[in-house]
Amino acid sequence: MSCLRRLILPKQHLLRKNGEFQCVYRAGTRLRGKGFAIIYLANTLPWSRLGVSVPRKVGNAVQRNRIKRLLRESFRLHRNQFPANSDIVITIRPDFSYPHQDMLDNALLAITRPVVQVQGNVLA
Repeated sequence: MSCLRRLILPKQHLLRKNGEFQCVYRAGTRLRGKGFAIIYLANTLPWSRLGVSVPRKVGNAVQRNRIKRLLRESFRLHRNQFPANSDIVITIRPDFSYPHQDMLDNALLAITRPVVQVQGNVLA
């Protein structure tokens, strides 16, 4: 059971409420990639939390949900490559086009790598 627990992304590591998203949008730092933006803001928790925003202009519900799953999986696998102890919102734009997980991982990590190196504090 403990082996399986390591493989999941706990709900406490996700942003859920509109107020949490709005706080990050208002005061966060933006990083822009091709088809997406990452907005992050330091939090007081010992872990980072992820929120994903995909507008209705991006495909149908099936496509939007697939994008959200891919982003959550990328965050789960590479948590130490995202800003530490932060609330992170990934917003998707209509020109988003990463059909495979590895392409998406590379794009996200290319954007966040300089920030994580400057911070010097990487999650374990």
